[in-house]
Amino acid sequence: MNRRRFLKTGTGVAGGLAAFNHLSGNVTGSAKNEESYQIFRKELFKEPVIIESLDLFKIESNWFVRVRSTDGAEGWAISHNSRMPSYFAIFLRDVAPYFIGKDARDIETLVDGVFEAGATYKNQGQSLWICVASAEFAILDLLGRVSGEPVAELLGGIVREEIPLYIANNHRSHDWEESLRRIIESVERFNAPAVKFKIGGRMKRIDTFPGRTEKLIPAVAKALGERCVLYADSNSSYVDPNHAIKIGRLLEANGFAMYEEPCPFDDLEGLKKVADALDITIAGGEQESSFYRFKWMIQHGAVQLSQPDIIYYGGLIRSLRVAYLSQRHGIQCTPHISGVGMGFLYMLVFASCAPALGPYQEFKGVNRSLPWESPGVDFDLVDGKLPAPKGPGMGVNYDPDYLKKAKRIDRSIIP
Repeated sequence: MNRRRFLKTGTGVAGGLAAFNHLSGNVTGSAKNEESYQIFRKELFKEPVIIESLDLFKIESNWFVRVRSTDGAEGWAISHNSRMPSYFAIFLRDVAPYFIGKDARDIETLVDGVFEAGATYKNQGQSLWICVASAEFAILDLLGRVSGEPVAELLGGIVREEIPLYIANNHRSHDWEESLRRIIESVERFNAPAVKFKIGGRMKRIDTFPGRTEKLIPAVAKALGERCVLYADSNSSYVDPNHAIKIGRLLEANGFAMYEEPCPFDDLEGLKKVADALDITIAGGEQESSFYRFKWMIQHGAVQLSQPDIIYYGGLIRSLRVAYLSQRHGIQCTPHISGVGMGFLYMLVFASCAPALGPYQEFKGVNRSLPWESPGVDFDLVDGKLPAPKGPGMGVNYDPDYLKKAKRIDRSIIP
């Protein structure tokens, strides 16, 4: 499956057109010459929804955000549990206070405004945008509950009822034979229509087991190539673009459909060199925090599949802007998913309403360790698909008794 076939595969483009039609004529240039896509459907709300509080809580290893309106409505979200211990001071000191007293219906401008407030922009990157995403998820949950609508309806409308998935694997610590066994096992367990596995050594490192990548690629193709679509992720392994191109040609020869992050993620010129030399779809953006760099990669053909991480990049609205930008330039968007907390849920919300969606979305499992329910929807994987969330807000209710155990993280603990 080459680049051209990849772009024509799946229901992403057709479904995305319906979402894009909602925004026709609503693309404007901001003062900073950055495309501004009016995504949130503010017209669904007749009255202001004023944010009274935005608090951070911890239960065991889980970090929650709760937002309350002056009318007493609530929204909840779970943050990035492995990153928030490093970033919570930014949330409490810079992010949460900015939203207090503001109208939640202005969520799009608020997400932009918090970046520009004071010196907050100096924290550009995961340290800031994970905190903003955590606030945005909770506020969108609040707005969905106030309106009685799923968040996806507030963000343009649900255009997909089912989301086809690819199974993501990480077996770099094993040799090629054990990696192959585990990859096959995961495909069979989930009846996956597509699979992605790791090649290279991750972040400029060579394989732990010499030759693992070169042996694993043809072995996976032989075992699974007739059964499912094959993706490979190098996680910035190849400092030398020529080495990345060599691996890319091996992937092409074995029928792979996508090659993710072949070069160090911030080597945009190296990424473009690889993309220019190959026909396979090049994907990237997992570590990106800048709209302008996404714009450069897309406009210069350095990627043919954009991959904002919904949490790392700052939430659903910012990620959807990348999807609309991708559609405008004739490529697709499949977000990267952090495999912690409720990342699967945010992916489903995004995929149910995004334009230019790639044929399969990343899946790392449904988090059953937290006590939650999803009225009207069972998030059980069937034939490699999950349903779109349908309940008000994010479509998930956390057990109230569990939330009562939450310890509020007070700003006074910050030195």
